[in-house]
Amino acid sequence: MSDNNALAILLNLAIEASEDAAKVLAQVKQTQTQMSQQLDMLENYQAEYRQKLNQTLHSGIESGRWQNYQQFLVTLELTIEQQQQQLSLWAQRVSEANRHWQEKQQRVNAFDTLIQRAEQTKNQRLNRLEQKQMDEFAQRATLRRTQ
Repeated sequence: MSDNNALAILLNLAIEASEDAAKVLAQVKQTQTQMSQQLDMLENYQAEYRQKLNQTLHSGIESGRWQNYQQFLVTLELTIEQQQQQLSLWAQRVSEANRHWQEKQQRVNAFDTLIQRAEQTKNQRLNRLEQKQMDEFAQRATLRRTQ
């Protein structure tokens, strides 16, 4: 197997690995976006619930109902905190997946560069050989004319 074929195989493997890493990155980003949207929904719901509570307080409220509101708000705040923690974890996962994809992409670029250099070296070798053959042909033609 020639070096170029080996490099082409390695390049194809690196491309596949890069594409796989890109898919993982896209999935992780999508999950992070969903987590962020869920957090936004929880925060909006919390704001609406607080507003509703304030309106209810102005018109008067029973103590049992007041306790239910407070307990629900505490539960909602804990849920929001947990969601924020999850979102932070997903941000780290996105960062890791992005770093992994970049590493795979650098490997693709490295193999591509090696293939280009090998092609340039091959072309230079062919050009030198062609020039040598032309020089020999010219030298023989000159010798024939002088004889």
